[in-house]
Amino acid sequence: MISRFTLGAIVAAGLVGSGWNAAAAGPPFELTVEKDQSFGSSKGTLVIDVQGIEFRATDKDDTRKWSYIDIRQVQILTPTRIDVLTYEDQGGLKMGADRTVQFKVVGGKVPPELIVFLHNQIRRPMMTAVMPPSASEPPLYRVPVKYERHYHGSNGMLLLHDASLAYVSQTERDGRYWRMTDIFAVLQLDPYRLEVLAYEGGGGDLRRFTFQIKTELPDGFYQALWVRVNPPTLDLRNAAKAQVR
Repeated sequence: MISRFTLGAIVAAGLVGSGWNAAAAGPPFELTVEKDQSFGSSKGTLVIDVQGIEFRATDKDDTRKWSYIDIRQVQILTPTRIDVLTYEDQGGLKMGADRTVQFKVVGGKVPPELIVFLHNQIRRPMMTAVMPPSASEPPLYRVPVKYERHYHGSNGMLLLHDASLAYVSQTERDGRYWRMTDIFAVLQLDPYRLEVLAYEGGGGDLRRFTFQIKTELPDGFYQALWVRVNPPTLDLRNAAKAQVR
């Protein structure tokens, strides 16, 4: 039950026993991983630094390296799962679909500091179920919710910070931390349901998150969230006229 944990405890749980050490605070970040393949898996080290992401495989022929500009999206699906969505064509029977490379972190977990680093390197929308350290800061609003998910929903908290929205849950795979630029739109369906449309999958793909609000939305919460997702934009025509004058 939500009453049994606090955000601080969740963040601490992500740090304790995560397998990261002083060197892992990076960059570079080095994670022991297994790369999923059609037949078996390939072991090696995932190295993440300012240049990009590199998989240094035990089998040298399987070594890969991507600059950030060649990556559609990085997805931290759980503390032990990283997917790299690339612009590479799969070819053959895949009809040129872009290639996704999946990694399983072994002997440890994704450190929260890696999320901060990737956010600084990647401007495109990013998906992460691992909370960065900033998620433990006091939020502007805290709302108890249930995430509606096929077959198995989850309970948790929506935390609105000035520049982010987080869904924190004991169900690791359901957790999300979004920068406002990672969100396409928000919609209050009724007094007890909120919908978040987030960029997941790269290339402008969207995923719908529907949350049941366990109490009425706090006064000002939706307005504060909406204005952060939809900031005022500069009217270029009026700006041009102002310059001419």
